[in-house]
This record gives sequence, C-alpha cells and structure tokens, in this order.
Amino acid sequence: MGGPQSTPEVIEERKELAQRLKTFMANNLFTEKKLSDVIGVSRRTIQMLKAAAATPHASTLEKLEALFLKYKREGK
Repeated sequence: MGGPQSTPEVIEERKELAQRLKTFMANNLFTEKKLSDVIGVSRRTIQMLKAAAATPHASTLEKLEALFLKYKREGK
C-alpha cells in the first residue's frame, strides 16, 4: 500500500475504488474481516481502502478485481 503521491488523479482513483468497495461489501454482505480473509490482506488495509486513504498494491487490486468479476458473473 502507499504508492504514488496524492495527485488529484490518484485521489480520484482512490475515491472511486473506495466507493466500489463499499458498494460491493454492502451488496454481498462482506464484512471487513471476511473480505480481508478472502483476498489475504489485513483488515486495516481494507479500512484504509474504504477511507480512500491508501493506494493498493497491484496484487491487492488484482485480487479485488477478480472478486468483483466473480460475484458479477454469479449474479450476487
């Protein structure tokens, strides 16, 4: 986590991910703990992403995208 400096573009990307993450969690009844266990990161990482306070590592972003796609395909 961490990553690029907080340029306006990076801040906007963080906000978009945070909103997408919150929506996914609400629609699929994922707690921070459940999501952190599923993708293999700490609960604190999930909290930071939901608050748009951090940029995820590429591997974390890939795991999130795979999870979003899986649930989208399954209609969940």
